[in-house]
Amino acid sequence: MLIISLTIIASLFYILATSHVLSRLFHQQGPSQKLTIILSTVAILAHMLLLVNSVFRADGQDLSIVNVSLLTCWVIVVSVTTVSLKFPATLLLPVVYGFAALLTIASLFIPHHILLQSIDVEIGLVTHISLSLLAYCVLIIATLYGVQFYFIDKRLKRKDLAIVHSHLPPLMVVERQLYHLLTLGTVLLTMALLSGFVFLDGMFATEFIHKTVLSLIAWAMFTTVTVGHLKQGWRGKPVVLAIMAAAFVLTLAYFGSRFVQEVILNKF
Repeated sequence: MLIISLTIIASLFYILATSHVLSRLFHQQGPSQKLTIILSTVAILAHMLLLVNSVFRADGQDLSIVNVSLLTCWVIVVSVTTVSLKFPATLLLPVVYGFAALLTIASLFIPHHILLQSIDVEIGLVTHISLSLLAYCVLIIATLYGVQFYFIDKRLKRKDLAIVHSHLPPLMVVERQLYHLLTLGTVLLTMALLSGFVFLDGMFATEFIHKTVLSLIAWAMFTTVTVGHLKQGWRGKPVVLAIMAAAFVLTLAYFGSRFVQEVILNKF
């Protein structure tokens, strides 16, 4: 009952925060930062308590894909909300809040008691998991910045006056933040993969090879775009599309097989 209540509270306040930001998306003064922070803070706290009660159980830790997704989503929401305190993130906020609302609601209907286990704390494993989570969150945020860049750039090319007088951030600021995040995320992903090869056995074992191969493909894509931007000045729509494709591959690597095993196959 507690988990259901926390889920409802978190999703409700995420929806309220999303609605508030969207309602003033093209307003010159933008959404009220104070109200946005209040609504999102309530949602974030409820989301955190939901995670604690879902993951840490009397007989172990529930590390199902739903709880891992909720944790990843929470880190992204906290990061984007924190960034919004200093830099305009009007387009990012409704995306992350809206997705968080959908995910928390969906968690009520997807079984997440499949992988109930105790964790043996090993420094190598903890290092790999931490770096992998950080890398994924940073690269997904970079992808969101890419989407924001594409949206603003497209509206500007159409000479849309509404976007010129809106509260949306300048295009160059978005682009600069995009490539900073992309570089940081690529470095973290490199460290995550290296830590996996150093500390873990069986990275190319049958049950893990798909994850390893897809992660390496995503790493190659992110690295190519990052180096291309730094050395050759790559930018614009093709780069954004490449980042989105790499993020999709990385998401498949992290969550694809587990979703099939735990959610789809579990129903049959």
